[in-house]
Amino acid sequence: MCTQSQHLFIYPFIYFSFMCCRDEAMFDASYKLFCERIIRQRLLVNNEVLRMGQLRQAFIDMVKANEGVDASNYRQDLLKKRLAQDFPQLAFHMPTKRNVCELVFAETLSKDALVDMLPDPSGTETTQSSELSQTDSDNETGRTKCQTTHEDTRTLYTAALFLKRLLSDTPGMSCPWPPTSENVNVTESQTVVPIGLYNLLSWIIGSTEEPTLDHYVNIDDDVHLKVLSVCQDIVYLASKGRKQTPKSLALGLTVRHLTGSSRIVSLLNRLGHCASWDTVLSLDTSLAQLTLVEVSHHS
Repeated sequence: MCTQSQHLFIYPFIYFSFMCCRDEAMFDASYKLFCERIIRQRLLVNNEVLRMGQLRQAFIDMVKANEGVDASNYRQDLLKKRLAQDFPQLAFHMPTKRNVCELVFAETLSKDALVDMLPDPSGTETTQSSELSQTDSDNETGRTKCQTTHEDTRTLYTAALFLKRLLSDTPGMSCPWPPTSENVNVTESQTVVPIGLYNLLSWIIGSTEEPTLDHYVNIDDDVHLKVLSVCQDIVYLASKGRKQTPKSLALGLTVRHLTGSSRIVSLLNRLGHCASWDTVLSLDTSLAQLTLVEVSHHS
């Protein structure tokens, strides 16, 4: 026989168990609808990744819409318990960041797919339950956008690494110092520009749709000069000014002769368009000395 003190100890647990059972049985109609639309369709069929906070809010809104009852006090842990019992194929993952809500997804989801389908990593619950209750077509569109974003990031990053390697392998100008007019022209400019970089910029600006890396794509002459100019700036920038290009030398030398201003040349250099004032001055001096030598040989 239980004593009074034992009753006082047991009754709270009986009451708690009763309340838990009652809460789990509450909103049964809305819960079944919630499981069909959100859990089965979104998580198990579409293989999406959602947060527990999103699921709880979606359930609360569904109860409000279908039963006209405010279920805002319905605890998240109770919903998780019901889902874990009814859907053993679900996985629950708590991120290391404390401000990020627990993630829910199908346990069969691969790691690569899981990364693609991860919600906004900011940690804020920006996705409202109304978004979870959209039509299947809207859901599919949103899911595709998320996948495309991650795929685009990987594609662009891979392309950047590929171009970085090309730029690193580009030898730059191979002519002896000082380069003369035979070395500083449009034809020679193309030799310091990797095919991949030139073709990529041509594709970006829509000048061609020829998908090849076997040769420089054919584009209009006026556009060719502009693309070649930008490519040389990238070559110069990627080498931190160690690899000179026909443009960096010719433009700097031309501006020096036209203006005689070291400030203008330095400004263009800081913008990545031409060589430094010291390099331009050295080139001008070397060309003058070369001219004197050639004159003395002819005389």
